Amino acid sequence: MAVNERLVRQIAISNPQWRGGSLTEEVNDIVPRESFEELNRYTTDRQIVLVTGPRRSGKTTAMVKTIQELLDRGIDPKNTLYFSFDEVLSREHTVLEDVVSYFLGNVLPAKPSKKVPAFLFLDEIQFIHDWPTILKRIYETRPHVKIFASGSSSLRVRKGMGESLAGRAFDITIPTLSFREYLAFKGIEVPQIPPIWSDEPVPESFMLVQNEVTNALASYLVRGGYPETVGMRPISKVHRYIRQSVLDRVVYHDLPETESIANPASMMHLLKILAAMSSQRFEIANIAPDIGLKAQTASKYLSILERAMLLSTCYNYTKSMVKQARSSKRAYLTDTGLISSLLGLDDMTGSQELGRLAETVAFNHLSRTSQVFFWRDPQGNEVDMVLPSKHGPVPIELKYQTSIYKSDAKGLARFCEVHGCSRAFLITKDHEGTMALGDVAITILPLWRLMLSTQQPIDGQP
Repeated sequence: MAVNERLVRQIAISNPQWRGGSLTEEVNDIVPRESFEELNRYTTDRQIVLVTGPRRSGKTTAMVKTIQELLDRGIDPKNTLYFSFDEVLSREHTVLEDVVSYFLGNVLPAKPSKKVPAFLFLDEIQFIHDWPTILKRIYETRPHVKIFASGSSSLRVRKGMGESLAGRAFDITIPTLSFREYLAFKGIEVPQIPPIWSDEPVPESFMLVQNEVTNALASYLVRGGYPETVGMRPISKVHRYIRQSVLDRVVYHDLPETESIANPASMMHLLKILAAMSSQRFEIANIAPDIGLKAQTASKYLSILERAMLLSTCYNYTKSMVKQARSSKRAYLTDTGLISSLLGLDDMTGSQELGRLAETVAFNHLSRTSQVFFWRDPQGNEVDMVLPSKHGPVPIELKYQTSIYKSDAKGLARFCEVHGCSRAFLITKDHEGTMALGDVAITILPLWRLMLSTQQPIDGQP
C-alpha cells in the first residue's frame, strides 16, 4: 500500500541528513551527558533500545546526538531514520508500519547487512497503538535493522517491554540534568569527586571553582534540571516553560491519551499538593478528600504520576515488605523545577522551602544508582535517607542550614543503635567536619559534596 503524501513529507522534513543537512543546527554544541554516552554504547547490539524519561528531559537530543555519532563514524545518512510520533494525527499501528516501510523501501541505499546495518530512531512511540508488536516483528524479520524507540510514558514503554519485547530490548532512562551536568551546561568544569563513603579526599583543584559551584547549586535548587531552562532568566520564564511544556503537556495531553484518567484537573491538583509536601510523609487517603477524589482513584493517579516520571515514592526502611506497603510514604517530585513552578518559588525562597528542595535534589541524586528509603520508628525518630547495601544500611540526614547541633543527629544515632551500624552522614548547607555520638562516627558534609559524588553504587565502597 502506498504511503500518503503528507506522511512522506513529514518523513522527509524529519530527516535533513539525507540531503546533506543536519538534524539540528546546534548538534555540535550539544553538551555531553552520561546518558548520551550510554546510548551510544548500544548501537552495535542486536537488542532494541527503549529510551524512557520525563518529557523535556533530553530524550530527543540523545537520539539526535546518537545519529550524529553514527554519521561521524562513516554511516551513510540514508541508513538512518528519525521520526517523532508526537504530532501525527493518526495513532493507528499502520502509521508506524508506513514510516518504516517507506524508509526501507524508498530511502535505504541497499539491503541492510551485518556490516552495514540500518538504524531506526522512533520518538514518542507510546502514542502508536500496538507498537510493541510491530517492533517485535521488525526485530525478528530484519536482523540488521537496529531500533531505538523513546517514550515519555514509562508505563506504556516498560509495559510493552515486559509483554512483547522481553529479552529483546534494553531500557535506558534519561532523567533531567544531574547537578554535575547542570554545571557542564553552565560551562563550569569540575574534577571527579569520589563517593562520600569512599574516604578519598576532594581534589585540590576543586578549590578553583568552589564559589562558582556553590552559587550554581543555589540556582539549581530552585530552577531544577530541565536542559532548556539552564540559561533562562528571569525565573518566571522558567516557571512558564515548565508549566506549558511539561506539566500541562503531560497531565492534559500525554496521560489522558495513554491512560484512563477521568479528571486531569484533579490529577494536577494532587501533584500540586504533593509538590508542597515533597520530602514529607503523606497518606493518600488523607489527601484524596481535599481534591474531591475517592482514595482508590487518588492512589491510581499517584501511580500514574510516578510512572510518568513526575514523582517518586519513598518507603520506610524495614525488613518487612508488608509493613513498608502499609506505612506512610514520602513523596519526592523528580525535579525541583516542577516544585518551583507549581508553588511559585523564586530566588527569595525561605529556608524551610529551601530545605525541602535540598532534600529532594539529594534524594533524586542518590536514586540514580540505588533504591532510597527513609526511616521512622514508633517513637518518632527519623532519618531522611537510608541506602541499603551488602555492607549494611547507610543512613543520611539532611539539614540544609549553617549551624549544626548534636540534636540534629539524634535520628542518625538512634538508627545506628537499632541497626548496628557505626557510620552515618549529615549533609548540611556549608558545614564540614565530624561528630561523635557514642560509638557512632558522623561525617558532616556540605550538599555540593554529595551532589558531585561520582555515581558509584554504594556496594562499590571499600
